[in-house]
Amino acid sequence: MKKMLLVGLILCPCYLFAWQGDVAYFTFRDGVFTLDAPAEAAMAYLSEPQTAVVDALWQAELILQYAPSSANLARVYLMADTACLTVSLQGYFVQVGGSKKQVALYRQDGAKLEMLLASPENILSVAPVRVALRVNRSVDFVWQMAYSLDGGPWMLTEQLQDATYTQNNAWGIWCKYTKTRNQAFAFANLLATGDTCVIPQLSPIERLYITELLYDPFPGGVDFVELYNASDALVHLERCELSNGKKSVKLPPYELPPYSYVAVTPSDSLLLSQYPDACSGHFLQVPALPNFVNDSGRVCLQCEGVVLDSMVYSDKMHHAQISDTEGFSLERVPVDGTAWFSASSDVMATPGCENSQSTRLPDKPDAAPLDKTFWLSESWFAPHQQYLSIAHSLPAGCIANAWVYNLQGVSVRRLYNNALLSASGQTYWDGLNDDNEPCSMGIYVVVIEYVTPSADTHRIKLPVALVE
Repeated sequence: MKKMLLVGLILCPCYLFAWQGDVAYFTFRDGVFTLDAPAEAAMAYLSEPQTAVVDALWQAELILQYAPSSANLARVYLMADTACLTVSLQGYFVQVGGSKKQVALYRQDGAKLEMLLASPENILSVAPVRVALRVNRSVDFVWQMAYSLDGGPWMLTEQLQDATYTQNNAWGIWCKYTKTRNQAFAFANLLATGDTCVIPQLSPIERLYITELLYDPFPGGVDFVELYNASDALVHLERCELSNGKKSVKLPPYELPPYSYVAVTPSDSLLLSQYPDACSGHFLQVPALPNFVNDSGRVCLQCEGVVLDSMVYSDKMHHAQISDTEGFSLERVPVDGTAWFSASSDVMATPGCENSQSTRLPDKPDAAPLDKTFWLSESWFAPHQQYLSIAHSLPAGCIANAWVYNLQGVSVRRLYNNALLSASGQTYWDGLNDDNEPCSMGIYVVVIEYVTPSADTHRIKLPVALVE
């Protein structure tokens, strides 16, 4: 049998692959994101890469189990210059709630907020609140917002022209909540579509990514945070800091070459003793790292006050078959992507090296005689060695459902559930069923049903063998 590396971890459900941020604080079921955060006053967000700027439509539905206030409110970010929605940023968002209990479109200029369009005040005074949103921006940068309360008629605001920001890197959802409202937010029917205005050109420092994290080392061992320079220029790390959201540590002088990794750790020697096959020439020792607590926490990479990258981690992100996560790192796939996986069990971590779960989108097969909208990385796979990658290339805005069936026609795993797919991407099957138990060896069929924006329905069947 050929030797292959483990390809990934399924975050259930797979739709969360497209999103980043406080992934551990949200659940996704039947097309709805629901906040499920610790019972403490805080903010939480999810974001997704997005470039819609003009001739654009954003829509969402918010279900709040309370009358929103200045302490408990929700936002849908339409445009943002950063994927981290809890920091000072530039962009636009719709806020549901606030002291005036209204629905309003804002422009955010760093820490300053400017209201552009709004509903009447005090329309959100009775709980629960259900608000449907539609926001348009024309090619001439004219904004208009429509909203519906509790399934009632659509109400239109006036129009307003604002062309302050003409680039978009992300959109997403955001919650501010007290400790008693930590499960009182839900978001559904999320859609963003439109055209770009200007293609942003990233500087080298903006192409610096967090690619691996060890937060639960072996006894007597050390944590590490791995960074990757995805640009074609040297990056000077002394401009950067690593943070856990409370404490920051400034990095020492270090020139990170193009397309290279570096593992930041408090002890080169201890890290190498933990992982003898690591790339020790790509270690950067610091006096200390922020305290990355076990179970769950946050890692943030900053440069001169600007957040370059961040992630929220938790033990739930590790593979279901790893009973003890001690010594296992989380790896990012791909290096600039949004999915995180347990490192392969034969290495457990790869500080300073290419990630064990590193993968590229499988090559699209020859399109003749049929158009290949979905395809598999392998015709067979062994779950203990690798994962099955299911790639797609579709028109933007397709809604998909996907299952894995055995030869008896019984569904063993749900992969998509009314998921709004990106134009291209991939998801994974780890060989487990819906109860997170290993499936038996044999032939299975991946069945995908998807609907295009023009309402055309398609059904695809892809056979695959699961072997030992």
